[in-house]
Amino acid sequence: MANEICDVSGCNCESERSLNIKKVSQTSLQLKNPDCRQVHLCKEHYRAFKKESKNTIPDYYGNW
Repeated sequence: MANEICDVSGCNCESERSLNIKKVSQTSLQLKNPDCRQVHLCKEHYRAFKKESKNTIPDYYGNW
């Protein structure tokens, strides 16, 4: 990844992960640009995303 910045509003940290906007839009994270297809998240916001989406997004096998 080429030094992307986290897409959460108010955050200027370097991103660690890139996710689809559809997954991130189901959480309470406020994005700088909600019109993009991919969302870059720093380590802290990725953890927040995983914690919030833990019981709302099915895993690889379709389990909740």
